[in-house]
Amino acid sequence: MVHSKWLKAVATLGIATTCSMGTVASASPGEGVSAETFVTADNLEDVNINHDRVKLQTKGVTNVRVQKLIFAPGARTGWHHHPGTVVVAVQSGSVTLVDADCSTKTYGPGLPNGSVFVEGHDHAHEARSTSGATVYATYVTEAGFRVEDPAQTCS
Repeated sequence: MVHSKWLKAVATLGIATTCSMGTVASASPGEGVSAETFVTADNLEDVNINHDRVKLQTKGVTNVRVQKLIFAPGARTGWHHHPGTVVVAVQSGSVTLVDADCSTKTYGPGLPNGSVFVEGHDHAHEARSTSGATVYATYVTEAGFRVEDPAQTCS
């Protein structure tokens, strides 16, 4: 069953999840990122698991999507946020997250911040890759998977 396999995969990553709704904002297009969606599925049951220092909780129907994202050298996602939570595992290369306050963290295999990051907030951010990267993203949300935000002035 997709639901059980997905829960085990998320639990392995060790995250806490609480889903929330998002709002629509003006677009800030990205460039150089291609996405392959492996599955989009509905979870029709509440989830409340707290086991081995991992907590996953949803309330009501949630949507789950698993994607492979390929960043070309110099690619960026555009400014956005996610309604719900996204767990991103960087398989190769590196990805730098830029927050609306212009702070940055870079993720990838062998890097000090590790190769997994979790997004789950309403403030804008952008993912960039100077040399290219392959990442896998698992989204858990009540509605929609991405909300476009106005471009920020971070360089």
